[in-house]
Amino acid sequence: MEKYIKSIISLSICMVFVFSFTSCDNDVLPTADTSADSYWRTERDAWLVLNNIYTTLTPGMGVYEDSYTDDVYSQYPWDGNGPIFLRDGLSAATGADWDFVGIRRVNDFLENVDRCDMNDGVRERMKAEARFLRAVNYLSKTLELGKVPIITTVLAPGTQNIERDSVEQVRQFIIDELREVSGILPDAYSGGYLQERGRATRYAALAYLSRAALLFGDYSLAESAARQVMAGPFSLFTISTLTAEQEKEAVEMEQYIDFDALGIDRDAFVRGMFSYESLWLPDYAGPENVEYIFSRQYAENQPDQENWIAYLALRPNQLGGWSATTPTQNLVNSYWSVTGEEPDLLSVSERANGFNQLYNEFLASGLTFSEFCEQKVADGTIKDYTFIQELRNRDSRLYASILLPFKGWFETVQGGDDFYYRWWPTNVPGNKSLSGYNFRKMTPLDRSSSGNDDGTADYPNFRYAEILLIFAEAHTHTTGYDGETRAALNEIRNRCGMPDVPTALSTDQALDLIRKERRIELAGEGARAMDLTRYSDSYWLNTLNNVPIVTPSGGILLTMRWSERMRLRPLPQEAIDRNPILGQDQNPGYQ
Repeated sequence: MEKYIKSIISLSICMVFVFSFTSCDNDVLPTADTSADSYWRTERDAWLVLNNIYTTLTPGMGVYEDSYTDDVYSQYPWDGNGPIFLRDGLSAATGADWDFVGIRRVNDFLENVDRCDMNDGVRERMKAEARFLRAVNYLSKTLELGKVPIITTVLAPGTQNIERDSVEQVRQFIIDELREVSGILPDAYSGGYLQERGRATRYAALAYLSRAALLFGDYSLAESAARQVMAGPFSLFTISTLTAEQEKEAVEMEQYIDFDALGIDRDAFVRGMFSYESLWLPDYAGPENVEYIFSRQYAENQPDQENWIAYLALRPNQLGGWSATTPTQNLVNSYWSVTGEEPDLLSVSERANGFNQLYNEFLASGLTFSEFCEQKVADGTIKDYTFIQELRNRDSRLYASILLPFKGWFETVQGGDDFYYRWWPTNVPGNKSLSGYNFRKMTPLDRSSSGNDDGTADYPNFRYAEILLIFAEAHTHTTGYDGETRAALNEIRNRCGMPDVPTALSTDQALDLIRKERRIELAGEGARAMDLTRYSDSYWLNTLNNVPIVTPSGGILLTMRWSERMRLRPLPQEAIDRNPILGQDQNPGYQ
């Protein structure tokens, strides 16, 4: 397999310290010993520094961002403040990240790269790559914090009292940067030195432009940028054949889907389920994937926090993981029925009674958990239990995305071909899921051969499926729910073996459907956190205010609370201490 851009990250990390603009301080002030007189001479110098910028600013897994929503529960306090946020408990002591190290690196690169002896065309392209990464980072910053300082130069040592720019200025800066670099970046890279596949392309810039425009409410621009990406070389990823392990699960799916009774195409449904899941598996997770527009790349023997998160933080305790970030019942409830309608859901007490009945029967059986589940699948009785009934006849992406109690997952290497997901309601070993579920999508089948607790797949932080969703929503706003909107949504539905969307909906009904489709298709990828920033107060109040996050056995993890201040997160006290003027400009409700 070709070595991509991230395979040379280790060199860039070493070389970047030749000149120390890489302070670990999370403020906007440079260190006093910023000096590059002995560097910035060759093309390779520029290449190494830019690769380090990719390491710093390429987005990673979005699952921790979604722990600030009703979809994901993060159980360890050192992993993030999501549960505190959901109780409306954030303060300056638990403020958002205020990290400008990557921005400083970009600015240093842009101010010094002209000193390198190199091809002018390559230099301009590299500048555009750096600006792209800076704009993507600013998008994340403004969604969390609103106003942030737009810094495009290397600040003099000792600079203080840097004011935040207005939200309107920050948004315009992001839009302008992405629009401009989309006119400079190439459509693709040929591979090899200076042309490594996986670098930012014109399509990546347009994709982020469409995302930013949608989030900012500029639906015309979002639609236009999405159309340009749709005219490119991308499509939704699919597989054509199943492995032996997948075939075994396809047999099990007969207990979960009434294919014949409901007129569901079994082969299309099962292939769709595994096509969706395989997006994150090492055999398919790379720049060649037709659905990947921009990704964070894996390199063997180069430890990366994102690969560690994929392996340990997502993995269930049965497979040696920590279950640090897990799906909630709220997310499970959101998945469509297999016919594309709202599912029939149990009450909390009905679900708890159903789970406890099935779990207690297992405890009394004298069988191992796998033996018990295999027996129930073999004799066809698993489908008859109340708890399982709620999980039957649902969207294929539910089964591909979430490990469900008593449900098999036979592909995982460490679990063997008889792995069934078990959730312990009481008296359990450490690192169990507290929510009752674990993520299946994005969770590696096995760990790195290096022995590190790392996943080995690239992570797609922008997929073509999102472009189709952006187009569908933006086009509905600008034009209405017409054939073009339905065609984009049906591409997504057809890939996963689900029925087409309804043909006749009002604009409001269509937007509600698209909102739900985004939540399902992009579950755990950080989109939910982004989307909440633009949804109405009434939506927040209905979904996050006085709403519990419950477990299958009826326990309450927390009861969510919402107030208007939660639209933004507080500036951290550390940043205020370093940059005192921020103390006079704290976000509303956190003063």
